[in-house]
Amino acid sequence: MALNDANPNLRLRAAESLGFRSQAGADEALLARLNDTEPVDRVRQEIFTALGRIGARAALAAIEACLLDETSAAVRAECADALGNIDSPTAEQLAQAAVGDQNTKVRLHAIKSLGSFSSRSTVQLLAQLTRDENKSIRRVALLSLGHTGSADALSILVESLRKSTSREQILVLLQALTLLANPNAIESIQALYRQNEDAEIRRHALVAMASTRAQGSESYFLEALSSADPASRILGLAVLRNFGSRNEVATITRQALIESGQFFKQGGDELLRAPEQTIVSLELLNEYLRTIIWLDPQAGERLYLQAATKQSIPRSSSVALKIAQGLYNVRWQAIYGLGYTGTPDAAEVVTAALGDADARIRAVATRSLGVLGKSTYLDAVATMLGDPAAEVRWMAARVLGRAKAHSASAALLRSLDDSNAQVRLEAAVALGYLNAGAAKAKLSELAATDSDPGVREAAIYAGSLIE
Repeated sequence: MALNDANPNLRLRAAESLGFRSQAGADEALLARLNDTEPVDRVRQEIFTALGRIGARAALAAIEACLLDETSAAVRAECADALGNIDSPTAEQLAQAAVGDQNTKVRLHAIKSLGSFSSRSTVQLLAQLTRDENKSIRRVALLSLGHTGSADALSILVESLRKSTSREQILVLLQALTLLANPNAIESIQALYRQNEDAEIRRHALVAMASTRAQGSESYFLEALSSADPASRILGLAVLRNFGSRNEVATITRQALIESGQFFKQGGDELLRAPEQTIVSLELLNEYLRTIIWLDPQAGERLYLQAATKQSIPRSSSVALKIAQGLYNVRWQAIYGLGYTGTPDAAEVVTAALGDADARIRAVATRSLGVLGKSTYLDAVATMLGDPAAEVRWMAARVLGRAKAHSASAALLRSLDDSNAQVRLEAAVALGYLNAGAAKAKLSELAATDSDPGVREAAIYAGSLIE
């Protein structure tokens, strides 16, 4: 209805909403508005954008008419762009034809759309366009070759990478190879990485290597950890976290300890002397911790114990606040990691953190004490059901339920009256896991009367677990 309103702004928003919702009948309504000869360019533009989002094959005739007869280049550009979302040979043919438009913006949108198709004719056309005199067209054509995922595109991109001497083009080619994600590109990417000292090019090469998922690149990602460029080190860690294995953890941990050894000997004043360097060091250390925890959490105890040490810094400026946040992030990750080590040293540090002034630290310490897995630690966890912070209380309830801490049943039963809905929910589920018969009546009451629907649902589930 709004699509036919007298207010063009309302019609525009209606078209946008129909495109995002993709409900039955949306394409018919949008096409009907076009047939009523929508007079406002911006509204017509949004209608074609919406038809593209929907991927409406029924719109191909209207898109073809738009590309042939529409006077507004902005509208034609949206028509060309829509073709990339429509899975049809006709859409591909129209996109190929639109490459010949007189307007550069329309051409660029048509070339972008060609990346959605992988026929030999499309790949050949994109290859021709990589030699166009217009730099923007060359760039979009290269990226579209990557988007095609075509084996024919691989040889074109690899050969271009081998011959290219332009830094800008090399960066675009690496982006295209990242999009292509073909394992057969790995040797060419690795060769470029070895031959080039440009930090940005090497970062792009690392991303391209990762996208291929080819075996044998781990040494390149580990090498990046020694780079003078902090962004390369962070990238190397991110890639290893996603594609590495336990085999790399010893090297990662050793490098982290080398980098952080002196850092933890500095006081707050020393950290503020070179604040930008401190912020980068904290960001790197946080990435090291996340990577080790993900790949082999038991291997990082020495690093965790160092990083879990509380360091105070006067919060006297915005830079000091950033450093304080970085210190918190590192400490949180370290305490989280200690939960996986299972050692007395870890338990001592985690137990001490239960008394921290920061509720977020108390919450993660509660969680880690539960993960450490000894029944002797569960009494300490149970005391956290009385913590002032709801985040800590519900974490304690969750831990106690999963650890089958039957001795905490009475305390959990009291938590069903907590003022916080998440605490009541976690306590209910925990009592269900504990098969706590004494909680049956209270759970039935919650299931019928609690003000929070999540708690009511949890109480029903928990009651079903109790025999």
